[in-house]
Amino acid sequence: MAMKRLLSLAAAASVACSAADAASAAASSRITATPARSLQDGGYAYLDDLSGYTLRYSSCVRAKIPQENDDDAVDGNVNFYNGRYHAQYQIYATYHVCSSCNECDTDVEYAMDAAEYLQTGMDHFENYCAACQNACRRRLDENNGGQDQVDCNVCSSSCGNYGKDNGNDESAYVECAAGAVDDDGLQLYYGPQCADDGALAIGVFYDEDCTIKTKHDAPDFDYYKFGAVLDGCVDCASGDTCEELYQESFHCVNGNDKQGQDNDMKVCAAVKNSLTTMDYSGVKKRHSGADAFLKVFFFLLVTALVGGTAFMSYTYFIRHRGERGNPILSAEDVHEEEMHEPAPGATLT
Repeated sequence: MAMKRLLSLAAAASVACSAADAASAAASSRITATPARSLQDGGYAYLDDLSGYTLRYSSCVRAKIPQENDDDAVDGNVNFYNGRYHAQYQIYATYHVCSSCNECDTDVEYAMDAAEYLQTGMDHFENYCAACQNACRRRLDENNGGQDQVDCNVCSSSCGNYGKDNGNDESAYVECAAGAVDDDGLQLYYGPQCADDGALAIGVFYDEDCTIKTKHDAPDFDYYKFGAVLDGCVDCASGDTCEELYQESFHCVNGNDKQGQDNDMKVCAAVKNSLTTMDYSGVKKRHSGADAFLKVFFFLLVTALVGGTAFMSYTYFIRHRGERGNPILSAEDVHEEEMHEPAPGATLT
């Protein structure tokens, strides 16, 4: 298995970023820390030699596991838990190949199983930090001929928290393992899951393969080890870590695997969908246009109402102006009526 082969990681095979790079990396987001820059002119190119590069974590991606011969093939929801059907997802970690810790090629996303990526990263830091501790403790004896020299300041920055263990060590659940039991007596499982910020964290699952996530909250882990793997760099100057990671990963460019290894999981398509940034500026503009339309509409409506009222009033005035100038009974009509008025005491016939 590839993971077992990676356990032979040499202690002095790689070094972390410089102190300045490490400080800069810690101060910026894991997702947006690296500028968009292509290391290969003209797009993707397979790298036969990684010795001049470093690897750095990019993001976490959930890829839906296709189901065969299910009754709900469209949605793939064939696993019944907690009163409803659920789809299954596999968790992948993506990383970039960089010329330095903060100069990465973001045109290509390299994706591999999240548990394998985390375990490989922790193996790297276990060996690296052990070498740092031993070398710095000896203070680089001048008689060692320059062997095993490391930068103790960088070691302190990279490994300062890695070895801490306050009883909340998340590394026990890099591989899916039984966790708590819920109130209904159902066994739950803990394993790697995508956090809201794109990092890798421990999630709670219904199944023993950690593919069906629940809504339960995971315990509060310290994430010292995961943090070192996700925030740090792996120098490819020596050792086989970078080479094996590179060969075992999907090389995703615009949703396609340049290695031709992508299968029904469509990992690269999931990577593209997950990392696509939604631009809502157009939506805001449409909202602004709608607001302007409503303002104009109500202005025209009020204008029409006022104009209509004025027009009706004017029409009424024109129609009745003549009637006010010519009374219904003229003076002659009144005089004639008075002449025909009977005298007092006269009998009406």
